[in-house]
Amino acid sequence: MQRLSDYNDCTRLQQEVWAFPDTDADIVPASYLVVMHHYGGICLGAFDDSEMVGFVIGFLGAQGGRLFHHSHMLAVLPAYRGRGVGVDLKWAQRDRALAQKIDLVNWTFDPLQAPNASFNINRLGAVTQKYMLDVYGVSDSPLHGGLPTDRFEAEWWIESPRVVELKRGVRLVREGWEKLPSVNPTRDLGNGFRSSEDALRLELDDKEILVEVPANLTEMMGRERELALDWRMKTRRVFQSYFPRGYRVEGFHRAEGRCYYRLAKKLERP
Repeated sequence: MQRLSDYNDCTRLQQEVWAFPDTDADIVPASYLVVMHHYGGICLGAFDDSEMVGFVIGFLGAQGGRLFHHSHMLAVLPAYRGRGVGVDLKWAQRDRALAQKIDLVNWTFDPLQAPNASFNINRLGAVTQKYMLDVYGVSDSPLHGGLPTDRFEAEWWIESPRVVELKRGVRLVREGWEKLPSVNPTRDLGNGFRSSEDALRLELDDKEILVEVPANLTEMMGRERELALDWRMKTRRVFQSYFPRGYRVEGFHRAEGRCYYRLAKKLERP
């Protein structure tokens, strides 16, 4: 982004993609984006001729003496999804972060949104070992479906072997993942959804384990909100049990319409 109109377009896209009203406090205004970009932030747009069709924005952060880049928003217009716009924006963001001598980019995402999980883990190579409770508070926004806004913090170690391989076009493969033990047995409800059983297996000590999540959370929030809430609370217990014990999310897998995180005991930085 270089012109003031680009920053204004970025604000417009926030309204279009997330259906924010003009006065919504979640919108990052153009004036903030200009300052962010000039003082260490990364603000990139994707264009079809002169029309902005996507963007990614973020800012510098620091923790424990380490500088990192926090990626605050990524959005692509619905008509341009599935064309690689989002992943191209992330790789461009990586290039800018590397130019700043930064090796970590992080962001948050809903653990129950399977499309986001697949994008972050399988397309980009992010991992996560931090579960954040109700980050934005309970909201009636369609975006949140009235659920507690629990989030994963994705860690994108942009010089790690897994990320470098993905940048080269090499897929991450874990053969035999289907045979790993599952923490949360589920059952088919016969209405297009599955429910997580009450008997969670929270004391497994295997090197790798699976955690099932809904394949269609957005639809579930609209039709079966109490079921979606039950998934939120049960998976919250799972991740809060396993992350403190040294597990982290390293994979995301799909089979027969079902979705699973693969957690592994971390031995070293990815």
